[in-house]
Amino acid sequence: MRNLSHRASAPLATAPVRDRPACSAPRFFAYWLLALAAAVAAFASHIYIRHRVVELGYALGHERSARARMENERRDLELELAAMEAPGDLAQISRDVLGLDVPRDEQLLAVGQETGRTPGPGAPAATTVVVQPASEALPPEPAAEPVAATGEAPPPPGEEASP
Repeated sequence: MRNLSHRASAPLATAPVRDRPACSAPRFFAYWLLALAAAVAAFASHIYIRHRVVELGYALGHERSARARMENERRDLELELAAMEAPGDLAQISRDVLGLDVPRDEQLLAVGQETGRTPGPGAPAATTVVVQPASEALPPEPAAEPVAATGEAPPPPGEEASP
């Protein structure tokens, strides 16, 4: 080994002693306060963004349901228009749903015809057709049952009243 004695006898160099710490207390507090403010701002931004995402999600769902409702209404209106434009279907709907039918001969009445006079060539006939309602088109109303003068309820159908 080498002789290390000359190093042992030399005075040790010591680092200069500082009276102040590496970072002063006011500077540390300022950095800590800045970091805390940045964390709070980041947290508040995150909460705001999440709230907007949820809010816009609800608005989007509402608009989608409104769009679906409008598409259904448009489809229904297209079907109704197609039904109105097709004369064969219109006749069937008027017969089945509305209870209308082609008028019978006795329901037709010609009004405004002059006898003995024929219209000239190319002139339209001056005949008006009036449709009168059929009396049998509506079902008869049921007759009201008479109530006994004694205040008793009438007997059920099929049974006779006892005297």
